[in-house]
Amino acid sequence: KNIRYAPVIRVSDPGPRDHPAHTGFWFYDVLQFDVSNRYMLAMKVYFEGREVTSVDRGDIGYIDLQNEFKWTKVGDTTAWNWQQGCRLQWRPGSDEILWNDRAEDGRSFVCRTYHFKTGARRTLPRPVYDVSRDGKFALTHDFQRMKHGGTMYVGVPDRYAGQRAPAESGIEKMDMDTGQVQFLISLRKMAEIAFPQGYRGDSDLYFFREGWNPSGTRFIAFLKNADKPVYTKGWSVSADGRDVRFLYDSPSHHTWQDDRTILEGCNFLLYQDDGTGKVTERLVEMRANADPTILPGPGGDWVLGDTYGLDGFQQLFLFHRPSRLFVPLARLRTTAPEKGIHRVDLHARASRDGRIVCIDSSHEGLGRQMYIVRIGHILDHPPATSSMPPKP
Repeated sequence: KNIRYAPVIRVSDPGPRDHPAHTGFWFYDVLQFDVSNRYMLAMKVYFEGREVTSVDRGDIGYIDLQNEFKWTKVGDTTAWNWQQGCRLQWRPGSDEILWNDRAEDGRSFVCRTYHFKTGARRTLPRPVYDVSRDGKFALTHDFQRMKHGGTMYVGVPDRYAGQRAPAESGIEKMDMDTGQVQFLISLRKMAEIAFPQGYRGDSDLYFFREGWNPSGTRFIAFLKNADKPVYTKGWSVSADGRDVRFLYDSPSHHTWQDDRTILEGCNFLLYQDDGTGKVTERLVEMRANADPTILPGPGGDWVLGDTYGLDGFQQLFLFHRPSRLFVPLARLRTTAPEKGIHRVDLHARASRDGRIVCIDSSHEGLGRQMYIVRIGHILDHPPATSSMPPKP
């Protein structure tokens, strides 16, 4: 009862009642804010509560935080899903905005780019999932092959449907300047590594959620299927695709802490990229699946996180590592479904300086809208470390 939450400010326009707009960024762990922390990327769609079809178009644009939250549209897309949007993001080290789309002939997925300062546009031949921190290379996979709820792109058929682990489908690396694509590792090769006695699952294997480590020397990749229970394991792959080792079991929402360490949001666990798959540290006792973002600053002291619906509410928080204390930012009642593909996850993102948090939320009953929380005062006045709770 004595908790004081930070102000949560809506920055998106829900539109008129007869034509509502649903605005969000959909996921986290990519750059939503420009280098000035003034312009914030977003996608608008104009329906909710049903599956995405191949003709459903999302508007791509940005919101000006210093000009009455003005919205500017720069493009659109027909390649998006409810859980992760269209992988909209700023290209690191550049003024280019990136997002996935379907090609004009409808036969493939591509990446569109828009230069914020010049207005120049490019189309790259493959969609992007994660871009290296120097902005040079993107990792990608066959988005049409993903099968778990709310992550598939529609409109382009999976050419290898029914093949459990095809040699022609896998993870690729794309040069973000030239568009040149290098095939790194196939599903067949990955299946041979993961299942040395042979894969005996009842559904096709597919890749999902690649993510570069900070230096771009290795990346995490999820290998999944659609069985019940589902198979999900995280693998560490070298930048050239030649060296593969097990990372950890049942990966969920995570972020790289450094080149050798993954912070897994489910129970706030640390894993070393050493092939053992063993937990090396639990940051704090927390029985929830959070979406972690390590804020910029010396020592990585602050972790931003949020939860799924807990008793009808979603929690937004900071975790201060030196004191091992949580700082609650918001407790928001979810008015969207708590489970299933049409839920609205907060998926908190931070500005480049770490002083503004942005979330998607349904707490006002307006469908998916976008909100900011300013946390600079908290970062400037961290908890004292004199009476730390015991380490788990």
